Amino acid sequence: MKLAIKTQRLISPLKEIKDAVILIDGERIEAVGKHENISIPSDYEIMDVGDKIVTPGLVDIHNHGANGYFAREGADALQEVCTWLGKTGTTCWMATIGDPEGVRGGVEAIKRGTEGCYVPGIRCEGPFLYPKYLPGESPAPPPPADEKTFMEMYEAGEGHIKIMDCSPDLPGGLETIKRIRDHGIISAFAHGNAGYELFMEAVECGVTISTHTYNVMTGMHHRRPGAVGGALTCDEVMAEITADGVHVHPVAMDVLIRCKGLDRVYLISDTQAIAGLPDGFYDWSDRIIDGEYNWVGVKLKKENGVARLAGMGDDVDGAISSSCWPLKKGIQNMINDVGVSLKDAFRMGSLNPAVAANLDHELGSLVRGKRADLLVIDEDVNLFMTMVGGKIVHETELVAELEY
Repeated sequence: MKLAIKTQRLISPLKEIKDAVILIDGERIEAVGKHENISIPSDYEIMDVGDKIVTPGLVDIHNHGANGYFAREGADALQEVCTWLGKTGTTCWMATIGDPEGVRGGVEAIKRGTEGCYVPGIRCEGPFLYPKYLPGESPAPPPPADEKTFMEMYEAGEGHIKIMDCSPDLPGGLETIKRIRDHGIISAFAHGNAGYELFMEAVECGVTISTHTYNVMTGMHHRRPGAVGGALTCDEVMAEITADGVHVHPVAMDVLIRCKGLDRVYLISDTQAIAGLPDGFYDWSDRIIDGEYNWVGVKLKKENGVARLAGMGDDVDGAISSSCWPLKKGIQNMINDVGVSLKDAFRMGSLNPAVAANLDHELGSLVRGKRADLLVIDEDVNLFMTMVGGKIVHETELVAELEY
């Protein structure tokens, strides 16, 4: 398909263009700029969206699933997640999986190809995660991060694992971080009790991402800066944030942006299967959940857009089970609660995660030669159209009414 989209406002996201046009040839962007500077060829269909805003599609590089399906439950389940995500404005996601069997299913989906949302690779948040040690959990020491387990994951991935998390305070954690780096995979810090010094050792070993910053990591004290202090101040690390309005207070999000700068922070959803389902109790018995691949028999309660382990209140740290909201909600929260501009919020939801995952050569911004992954929205980030690889996968004349 050859398509010219005309709009009064386009966000690239590094700049805004008034009275813009974007030419799409197949799955790629052919040209983008002011209408007066671009001639629309006669064989291009024209779509004029008027005062609606054209933006890059959202890039979610930390997502365990949605709409009743976990990313690790096979190629068909992964496709179901893709279909739902396209309706929320996410055009690319990194299927987040923590065990070899699940990784193999993700590889099958990538080889098969997906509709509704593009899957460029797999992220492994797990199995190398320090236990949360919630009430009722076994107090046994954690298993080591060993070479055998790493190689099982690596071989299952067949080259499609792009990011792997590891807690440096696990036995063998620092060595595994080096191993991740040496195998050409992006290394991320996640889940642990590491202080500032160990966090910085992990950076020296290869860590370049702070996973869901602030959550499941040692906080900052003025005499003990902790892992949060390292994430806030280390320029070698990009910081991801779950901006769903539940996991992190808006002031803490503001602090992160002030410390890191707009180019070093990116949004994630960190959703799992409960996203998209109505409030209620969910029994995930015999299912693998939340990156910690040995969790089974988990019961959750979803209430008012928050999922917690059943029977645990909001006073128990670590009891929130991933997020219930797609990335679009994070964009809206950044604008409404933190005071970030629409352009800068979309930078954190599109280009920055693409940079963190080394995907910015093909997606994350509306420039010539990149994938035609884009959205049509209004000022309030209500979604009217989603395009993935030049194909319209979601379109409505009304604001999409989805149960998140």
